[in-house]
Amino acid sequence: MATIAFIGDSHAEALWPRVEKRIAGTGYEVVLKEANRGWSEASYRSKKPSLPATLAAARPDVVVIELGGNAQPSGGEDKYRSDVEWLVSAAKAAGAGRILWFGPATSDASIAAETAARHDWAAEAQSRILPALGVEWYDSRPTTLTGQRSDGVHFDSSAYDRWAAEIAARILAPATKSTTLMGLPKAALVSGAVALSALLVVLTLRFRKRL
Repeated sequence: MATIAFIGDSHAEALWPRVEKRIAGTGYEVVLKEANRGWSEASYRSKKPSLPATLAAARPDVVVIELGGNAQPSGGEDKYRSDVEWLVSAAKAAGAGRILWFGPATSDASIAAETAARHDWAAEAQSRILPALGVEWYDSRPTTLTGQRSDGVHFDSSAYDRWAAEIAARILAPATKSTTLMGLPKAALVSGAVALSALLVVLTLRFRKRL
């Protein structure tokens, strides 16, 4: 039985019960669920009791994060990177061998233009930061194009069902390698390149012998 922890913002209030239901009986035990309205990565950084301590007590094998919608571009990407790296480090220090991060949803720009722009900013920043940290990052915007409520930010039940189904499917699928390639140590990349070069030399010599 693998243990799993969920960390999120206001969307997670609707998402986590749905996700938990979909992964029930698949070999996961939920040991932590965090869903805090209006919270960002920076908010979790000032949480009491501290998130690292809470995660360390839970010791999850897998951590699933849904955050970014409340990130503030005013601090710049370097500040945001620091908050994101802090959260990823807390998950890894607690023993998580796999981290999945679902970025901010699509907001209705005709109703909440500022929020929509902020969500796009955070998603683009995450796409640059998280793969390099060995995190499986997923863009939530394509899954959340429709179903916004009157505030243009939150969703109706069917939209949350659709989003939760995507999250559950990603959890149950094998860990993706494409999002972690950038996070490989430089030595690993170099050794891989050397091995490939050696193989090409051997194949070339064999081909010449046949001629």
